[in-house]
Amino acid sequence: MSVHPTALIDKTADIGKGNEIGPYVVIEGKVRIGNNNRIGPGTIVTGNTAIGNGNIIHGHVYIGNEPQDLSYNGDETNVVIGDRNTFREYSNVHRGTKKDSATVIGDDNYFMVSAHIAHNCRVGSHVIMVNNATLGGYCEVQDFAFISGYVLVHQFVRIGGYCIISIGTVVTQDIPPYMMISGSPASVSGLNVIGLRRNGFNTERRAAIKRAFKLMYRSGYNLTHSVAEIKRLITENEVSVEAAVDLNRLIGFIESSTRGILLRPIQTKHGGE
Repeated sequence: MSVHPTALIDKTADIGKGNEIGPYVVIEGKVRIGNNNRIGPGTIVTGNTAIGNGNIIHGHVYIGNEPQDLSYNGDETNVVIGDRNTFREYSNVHRGTKKDSATVIGDDNYFMVSAHIAHNCRVGSHVIMVNNATLGGYCEVQDFAFISGYVLVHQFVRIGGYCIISIGTVVTQDIPPYMMISGSPASVSGLNVIGLRRNGFNTERRAAIKRAFKLMYRSGYNLTHSVAEIKRLITENEVSVEAAVDLNRLIGFIESSTRGILLRPIQTKHGGE
């Protein structure tokens, strides 16, 4: 392990093997860091924070600070971070609010400059957050979502897997998987077709998702009717087994929403093949 002589490491911290800890890094409290992580100059890791293996944490990142929540009363709360994540300069992750609660981040994510992950958020894996993208408290971001720069996501909002959200968008409702979102207020501008292709969705799977998209945003049906029609595609074997898994992901997301699904479409023809 390589530790710069100016780094300050709490005696209670548990640091694994092969880590590189740069100048003026501060690690305080019950921090647990796995193996082969790189922590850049001026970074602070504090609180009851657990970090996995192979993460790259650039300079002046702040992980584990108290939540920006007036109800926080000083209880011990947590941050849990997986493996192979990249945190660029000035990105920050706040710990949970209620006793023993946690902010949780998965694996292989990329958080660009000044990305903010608030208290009690749950971020999956392979997520990208561009410069100054902001998650309010208790947000959920599912796998392979792409959140562009200066996007503001309201607290408690859920972002479905394989979504892409355009620069400067303000998101106040749940966004179903596979969608392309833009504007303020946010609107659904189509499907994230490029993202689906890049992530190995074949023509048949993309066609099934496109049919579901048209039922939700082009048919004039209400959401209940749209979901019923998507379920019919599955039960009547109008889509492949693999595509049925994709549609069930969409249905499950919609049916578990408590904040409401974003249904406002942009009145142009986007998202085609």
